[in-house]
Amino acid sequence: MPVDLPLYKAEPNLSTSKKPRSRKQLLLGLALVGVLIVLYLNARINIPGSMSNEPSLHTDLDSPQAVPPNLSQPGDSSPDSSKSQKTSPESSSSSSQPQQPPPPPQAPAPATPKPVSPHSQHHNALPRPFEDEGEVTINPTSHYTQVVIIASEAEAIGRRGLIREKYFGLRDNMQPCMVYNADIYYKFWIHGAQPEADTPLRRSYESEKMEWNDMYESKKSFEQINILAWAETTLAKQGITYDYLIVQDINTFMQLSTIKRELDTGVISENTESPFTLNTDAPTNMVWGTFGGEPRDKHAFVVGSAAVKLALGKQAEFVTVSNSTNILTAMYDFYKRFGGALEKAVDESLEPEAAAEMQEQAIPEFVREDGPQDTQRFIRWENNIESVHAEDIVVTHVYQDTEFDALAYWTYLKPLLVCHPKATAEARTKQNKPLIALVTSSFIYDACMEPSATLSALNKHAYSLEHGYSFVARSAEFAQQALRNDRKTVWGKIDAVEKVLPKYEWIFWMDMDAVVMNPKQKLEDILKDVRKRYPKGPAVFDSSIDLVIARPGHDPMINAGVFLMRNTPWAMQFLRDLQAMTNWYFTGPSYEQGAMWELLHRPEHAEHVFLLDRDDHTFNTFPEFYQPGDFVVHFAPDRCPNDATLFGLDAADRIRAGETILTLEDKKIK
Repeated sequence: MPVDLPLYKAEPNLSTSKKPRSRKQLLLGLALVGVLIVLYLNARINIPGSMSNEPSLHTDLDSPQAVPPNLSQPGDSSPDSSKSQKTSPESSSSSSQPQQPPPPPQAPAPATPKPVSPHSQHHNALPRPFEDEGEVTINPTSHYTQVVIIASEAEAIGRRGLIREKYFGLRDNMQPCMVYNADIYYKFWIHGAQPEADTPLRRSYESEKMEWNDMYESKKSFEQINILAWAETTLAKQGITYDYLIVQDINTFMQLSTIKRELDTGVISENTESPFTLNTDAPTNMVWGTFGGEPRDKHAFVVGSAAVKLALGKQAEFVTVSNSTNILTAMYDFYKRFGGALEKAVDESLEPEAAAEMQEQAIPEFVREDGPQDTQRFIRWENNIESVHAEDIVVTHVYQDTEFDALAYWTYLKPLLVCHPKATAEARTKQNKPLIALVTSSFIYDACMEPSATLSALNKHAYSLEHGYSFVARSAEFAQQALRNDRKTVWGKIDAVEKVLPKYEWIFWMDMDAVVMNPKQKLEDILKDVRKRYPKGPAVFDSSIDLVIARPGHDPMINAGVFLMRNTPWAMQFLRDLQAMTNWYFTGPSYEQGAMWELLHRPEHAEHVFLLDRDDHTFNTFPEFYQPGDFVVHFAPDRCPNDATLFGLDAADRIRAGETILTLEDKKIK
């Protein structure tokens, strides 16, 4: 029983009790402990590069100053402080309008021991942690051995996430698949009605579209003929060709790696008693699926490219002899009925060798999974995992995500890589270019940005793809602020940057309402430019500067809607310190922007910041100051920025099409 419980008193052991220590011994002991504490604190404070005696915030001015001019003080009668502030949460920290004067930069607090970032202390970019991909074969073409299409209703957000992870190993989008450089390609084919506007479901769906860029929205219903036609038209226009289409609905589970292996080897059901060997002279003139009995023929099927063309070319003939609405079943019924006669007619009209070649091209092979004499490896879910056996490669009617997850575990499903991020990194290294990610928010607070958010993300994605950057859109970090419930949602920006930064050499943050207007401008060229403009010279820039940010010409502080940050131990510690600025958690209208402004003046941080002071053109331009050729225009009005962003996106499209835009002022494109 513990000795501190009530009514319990430990009796002293008189036989082993000792005399009290002398006062002198006690004082000596306390003094020794004090000395050790002082030595420990001194060692922790004197971390290399953590303190500086003189704050020096570097600015892009002809005469660099220690602290930029026009810092507003409490009680200043600045005319800017009375103007209205924007109310949209997305852009609360990024307005082109003058903001409420911030409190003056505070003197650094007395140094106290604090943990530093666990990153290494050298000043080079930290290495990216790649998974062991084994032997990587890069596909430099747009031809794929398999194209996987998953037909899905819009609301199946959770299942699409599971499929990305279990089929393709895509657990998050922080190292996104910008280019499909493996031999397999996939898309979610979204059919049916879109989620109702101004609902949480619609906002989550739009966020998913921004973050993954792997969804095609079709206006047609999910029918086999529509899928085949889409592959031969829409994909073909993108230059994508293939050997086989692998198609399933969203409630089907596939042993995708097994299907791919059997198609690659040309032997279907190779580990069963009745394997089927594809014709080596015409392997893509095949259809693999179910064609009768229970109507499962639309839930999952595999079809070769030659058979796709045949189905589309002779659709009218096939449907006349079949009651099925599914083109592949109608095709099967047609050849079951007339295949023998066709073979005979060809044999009678051509020499044997020519006849065999013609039959291979005109009559597809059917690998049937639902007949009484066949393997029947396409099964329907029976509500228990034990009903699925090693030879079963397709399970239909799996409605619960937990069951889909259990099937992946039960069958030892191995993901197939659709892209190799390491290849992108190595390519930029060979070109002597930094590894850069363009990072933005994909979190839609309310109905305000629903119409423009995804379009703005596509603008940034297209720019990133053109120049070999990763495009990373994040919503989870903004959404988690509601779970914290201790600060404004906009602080999710800091969480997102802190999460993505370690995976790249530089990140370029852009708010949702910032638009790329000049897609020819490269970020590495901007870095070269600011490096030359740095007052202390390029060498010091390389060794010291990790944050490049602008203060617009009419703003009292920085604008945190657009900035460049380098992956270094200092940057990670800066973000850690920024997270601790609790006094700014609810201090509007600046929030995290005001916290950054205050923090970057502290001695341990000022030496690492290059402030582009009174700069309206390097990378953070506002509509009223736009000049032809400006890189990014930040559409940040006082209220909801949706209309202004749409206006800017229209201007950006016209510029990309070759038009010269002279001004964006007063919502008139000239």
